[in-house]
Amino acid sequence: MLTRQIELRADAAGDVEAIPCTIATNAPVPRSMGAEILDCTPAGVDLTRAPLPLLIAHDAGSLAVGHVDALAADGNRVTGRARFATSPEAQQILADVKAGIHRSLSVGYQHIGEGVPTDAGTVYRWQPHEVSIVPVPADVAAGFFRSLHDTNMNTTAPATTAPATTAPAINRAGLQAEIMELGKRHGLTDFARGLAQSATDIGAARTAIANELGARDLAAGGHINVSPMDYSGGRNEREVLIASLAHRMGARQKDQPILRGLDAVGLALRSLELAGERVYSDMSRTQIIERAMHGTGDFPNLLGAAAGRVLHDAYAAAPAALKAVARETLLPDFRDRTAVRLGSAPSLEKVNEHGEFHYGTIEEGAAVWRLATYGRIFSITRQALVNDDLGAFGDLVRMFAEAAARREADELVKALTSPGQVDGAALFSSARSTQTARKLTLAGLGVAVQALRSQKHFGELVAQEPGAIVVPAALEMTARQLVASISATKTSDVQPFGPLGVVVEPRLTDADGWYLVAVNQRALEYGYLDGEAGPQISQREGFEVDGLEVKARLDFGCGWVSPVGWVQNTGATGDV
Repeated sequence: MLTRQIELRADAAGDVEAIPCTIATNAPVPRSMGAEILDCTPAGVDLTRAPLPLLIAHDAGSLAVGHVDALAADGNRVTGRARFATSPEAQQILADVKAGIHRSLSVGYQHIGEGVPTDAGTVYRWQPHEVSIVPVPADVAAGFFRSLHDTNMNTTAPATTAPATTAPAINRAGLQAEIMELGKRHGLTDFARGLAQSATDIGAARTAIANELGARDLAAGGHINVSPMDYSGGRNEREVLIASLAHRMGARQKDQPILRGLDAVGLALRSLELAGERVYSDMSRTQIIERAMHGTGDFPNLLGAAAGRVLHDAYAAAPAALKAVARETLLPDFRDRTAVRLGSAPSLEKVNEHGEFHYGTIEEGAAVWRLATYGRIFSITRQALVNDDLGAFGDLVRMFAEAAARREADELVKALTSPGQVDGAALFSSARSTQTARKLTLAGLGVAVQALRSQKHFGELVAQEPGAIVVPAALEMTARQLVASISATKTSDVQPFGPLGVVVEPRLTDADGWYLVAVNQRALEYGYLDGEAGPQISQREGFEVDGLEVKARLDFGCGWVSPVGWVQNTGATGDV
């Protein structure tokens, strides 16, 4: 949803039933992706949602104060008539409009299709969804009672001619009460309290309040009623807020700007401002958090995204050791992963002089494993947000990330140490050349390499190169010494198998057992649900907890799909 602002001014006649307005023009408006031009021709704008609700600052959570009907596009602008409701609030807003306090409109809309680039900017077809009264205009070429050729931005309300009358005596108490009501409505209670002591005219007070709103908007960066949240990527406000929340949770943000000096409440307030929600200066920390969590802003999603960033950073920092040698795959669903393997093609036979070819056969093998779902729900309470306890919440997220990594490691070790049968026989056996009984020495490594090269796939030898040694923590030093690059002084010191990798898995309990793995082996697999690799985060407003509930889920599985590529070494005997 995109927004832009337009000046709104009452007409000289003071028609309270239908106020003419311009909700958009074809003037270029700067956006993060370049100048944006709304196509204001009848074919360029879809007005099927008319009449449009008239809101305050895009607050879709509150009832409309009126609507805009009689919408028409003439090529240069889209016009309509604003009609206010009969409620006291709507009539008070109408009075402020007529007095010139509220002069600007913002139209909420969506693009239709792709834009057409021009020299002046990108022209978009669009559809308006709502019109809002806002403090600051962005489209200086549009507004109430503006000529199409008038580019002078006169923001004062049109003067009206009235017969001279004798000014009545000032009702000081009534004037002060009205000024305080205006200040409360616009979130300027402290400012209005000082203004009420000196003001002698309600019109001047309204002008002072309008000027103060504009000054505060400018100090905050200008056009805060236009949401700069660019979801197309890049260093935008949304990314900065997510990075800032993740930083408060203890995650290091490399090369990412953050909002320093803002706690959880300050970041919640900033998200409300970016969403165009009205925030009053006298709101408490608790009220700001409740507004951010339950309003129309994006704060719960920002919290969830920040938690997801902390989760994935911690998860990536502690990967399961066996993932370094296993093969990753993505599964479309939770059904059994059945890897049907075709055996080697039949050997080619010599063709006799009559050109007679004979049929061969292709054998098949199958192995099965499937995904399982693991997960927990944890929460951050409203009190924790008010107290800025994001660090403790970040610690909880990291604990789950570490638990997810441990679960993957446990499942892979279980698959390795208890592999079951593959193609109807035990995976590790001397008959398959997948098991030896040698300790981790140079001679024992030679026996394992010989076994690896002797492995057959449906009766045919498989071309394999040794790639890594998998060892328990007790054999780490032995393995690293064995594969270290040294300048050998005698033939017996040479390790002829090249730069073998070493994978240490402390969960392996056999102090003498080790494994030799082929380069790019395809036997041991692990996988995730397609599109959801690693732990995933989802969040909702707490139902049982007064705050935000976060669900972390891991869809993971592993298993064997082939009887080649690995050699288990039990370490039962020494060198011979």
